[in-house]
Parts: sequence; structure tokens; C-alpha cells
Amino acid sequence: MPHSTSIRFDKATVDRLDEIAATTGSTRAAVIRDAVAQFLDRDARFCRMVQQGLDAVREGRVVSHADAKARMRALGITLE
Repeated sequence: MPHSTSIRFDKATVDRLDEIAATTGSTRAAVIRDAVAQFLDRDARFCRMVQQGLDAVREGRVVSHADAKARMRALGITLE
């Protein structure tokens, strides 16, 4: 069962939401729901990636700064 909440936006934000809703044939509420769902998915993915990095450090699966730069250069990435 859906739950209700209330949030206030400034006029510019509401105008942008309405523009997206009109362009996509949706509603302002649907645009907000989609934006929140996307944020929550990205945030969860970010937290998982941070945890993976922390686990790697704890397990000693790291490379030196110089080695990381060498690997990046080998991929064609230009560094300072």
C-alpha cells in the first residue's frame, strides 16, 4: 500500500518537474517517484562499491600509487 509524504520545492524546481512530466507524458508525482528511486539505487550501488574498496584494503588487495598511474597510462589515460 502506498504511503504519502509531503515535500516543498521552489517554483523553479516545480516548473522543471512539470516540464519533464509534460515532455514524457507523465505526472509530476511520477517524475518525483522515478527520481527518488533512481537516487536510492545509485546510493545503494555507491555504498556497495565503497564497502568493496574497504574490504579490498582490509584484505591487502591494493596497488601503489605509482603502479595505479602506470596502469592508467597503459590504458591511454593522460595524467598530469
